[in-house]
Amino acid sequence: MNLMTETCVLRFRGKPIPGEFDDYGNPVIGPPRDETWPCWYEPRGSTEDTSAKDQQIYGYWVYLPLSAPLKGADAVVVEGDEHQVVGEPGRQPGGFIVDGFQKAAIEKVGG
Repeated sequence: MNLMTETCVLRFRGKPIPGEFDDYGNPVIGPPRDETWPCWYEPRGSTEDTSAKDQQIYGYWVYLPLSAPLKGADAVVVEGDEHQVVGEPGRQPGGFIVDGFQKAAIEKVGG
């Protein structure tokens, strides 16, 4: 049984291009690299912080295969929006019926 019926993108920051420098001598950074992975995501609740009345937090629980390089990703793109991983992803080993997966809280903060 496969629970990963949606698609997420793991975005990785660009790396310096060897031998290329800008006018100030800084290395030129290449474009970000995206990897598409099967996933499942669902909204997650958040608590209100009265000291930040105008702040809104949008978040999901995202589930990805164990082989997805989630720890190395700079962002997780869900429904076209970039989100950051909050905390440490959890790993659930596979069982008799369901394959293993990793679960992470991701959020997009806007104000």
